[in-house]
Amino acid sequence: MRFINHAVLAGALVALSIPAGALAADNWSVGAGVGTTGYGGSVSYRFHDNLAVTAGYSGFSYDGLDYETDDANYEGEFDVDVYGLTLDYFPFAGRFFLSAGAMRPDIAMSVVGRPKAGQSYEFNGNTYTSSRVGSVHGEVTLADSIQPYLGLGWRGSHKSGLGVFSQVGVFFTDAEVNLSATGAANDPQLQRDIQQEEDDLQDEADELSVYPVAVVGIEYTF
Repeated sequence: MRFINHAVLAGALVALSIPAGALAADNWSVGAGVGTTGYGGSVSYRFHDNLAVTAGYSGFSYDGLDYETDDANYEGEFDVDVYGLTLDYFPFAGRFFLSAGAMRPDIAMSVVGRPKAGQSYEFNGNTYTSSRVGSVHGEVTLADSIQPYLGLGWRGSHKSGLGVFSQVGVFFTDAEVNLSATGAANDPQLQRDIQQEEDDLQDEADELSVYPVAVVGIEYTF
C-alpha cells in the first residue's frame, strides 16, 4: 500500500507541475483487448494532454492444467480475474504512456493429484498405494488482494475514432499453496510427507513473485 500511495502522490505532483494552460485533452476511450490476463475491457478518461485515468477488467478460465513434480502429476483448472485502476502519464503528450496504480487480481488453481506410474504415489521418498493415499486435492492462490502495478504502453491520441492500443507491465503476487490427501487423516507418516510436498510446491510458487501483463486491443475514442 505504501507503493500505491507513493505512485498516486507522484502522479499528483506531475499534474501540479504542468501549467494549467496545457489542460487541452478531454476525451473518453472504451477498449477491448486480450493478453496474459485474459479477455477484457477498459475505460480511460484523458483529462489532460499528459494524464489519464484508466479502469479495466480481464479474466479467463483454463480447464486443462497439467503440472508434474517428482512425486505426482497434477491436473486441474486455472482461473484469472483482474481488476485494475491506473494513472497514465503521457510524457510527450502523444500516444506513449507510463502507468502506475493498483490491481485487484484473483488468480487461483484447483488441482487433483494423479499417480505418476501405475497405482502408487511417491511422496518425500516414500511410496504409497493410491488406495492408501486416497484422493489428493490442492489449491494454489497466486494473488487475491490489492497489488501495485507498473507498466508502459501505447494508447489512442486526442483525436476521436477507432484505434489500437498495447500495454506491458507487471503486478506483484503473493502465492499460497494448500495440499491434502484423504488418507492422511489417519496416517501420520503420510501426513508429514504430504506436508513436505506442499512445502516444495510452495517454494516453487514463491518464485512467481510477479505476474507479467501484456495486452493488445482496439479502442474507440469519443
